[in-house]
Amino acid sequence: MTPSDASTPERQLLAALTLLVADWASVATQEAIARRAGVDVDPVDVQPLYALGQLGPQRASALADTLRLSRPTMSKQLRRLTDAGFLDRAPDPDDARASIVALSQKGAAAYDRLVHEGVVIVRAALAEWDAAGTDAFARDLSRFVAALAVEGGTGRQPRTAESAVPEEKR
Repeated sequence: MTPSDASTPERQLLAALTLLVADWASVATQEAIARRAGVDVDPVDVQPLYALGQLGPQRASALADTLRLSRPTMSKQLRRLTDAGFLDRAPDPDDARASIVALSQKGAAAYDRLVHEGVVIVRAALAEWDAAGTDAFARDLSRFVAALAVEGGTGRQPRTAESAVPEEKR
């Protein structure tokens, strides 16, 4: 790295993204959001609730791939969430060895409350932004995340923030 590239927009974005991901994904942040939402769940198990709420029912293996977790780790999380009543499991009609996991009624309600609390946090952070700036930021950040999925070789299907929210919840 040369001194001239230390303050490039790309470096600033990388630094901000690193801090955002570390903070938002932290156990402390997810625990605080779950507590505010009244969702009694281990903070490490919040991520599968978000993913299933956004993406809908899927195989456990696909969810593990989406969340970049090992199969055993995913299995433990899904077992805890199922035992707590947040998830339903059904046989996969295409493969008798696999199952499909989906949010139960309790899980869908928990997801909605978690998202609500997340939106409260985002709104507070954007409180001094005007509507045009907020709209532009949401649009540009969605484009950026989609481009990272492609350029970073993550294998993820690029999604905008809007497409990550089920249509009936928009």
